[in-house]
Amino acid sequence: MPKFVVDSVADGLITLSVPGTNYANTFVFKGSGVKAGDKVKGTIHAPAWKLDHVDLGGNYVEPLMGRPRRMQGTVLAANAATNELTVKVGYEVTVKLPARYKAETYLNQRVGWDNLEIPEFELQ
Repeated sequence: MPKFVVDSVADGLITLSVPGTNYANTFVFKGSGVKAGDKVKGTIHAPAWKLDHVDLGGNYVEPLMGRPRRMQGTVLAANAATNELTVKVGYEVTVKLPARYKAETYLNQRVGWDNLEIPEFELQ
């Protein structure tokens, strides 16, 4: 499970830094009880609207700071029942796929996607 450092929490959003990287991404956050400087663990749920199979390029989140719009990485797990992928992009993300894509066809492949909305951080 990813470990993050809380940069800020306000107005239903949380900005998290990833130790050892330049990432400082903002997510929807429905939780409470955290403040800037806290070290937290949790899951990120990203709603994809478009998914691409990619052959080249590294794992990344774009932009480095702010709302993640484009993400790319290696599929670690696929859940056919929920049509979701777990992808390593610099940190792990659970990606909810649109119905036209089938999660089980992407296991161990590299994918990139555009987020439909701001991904959500769920505190563990």
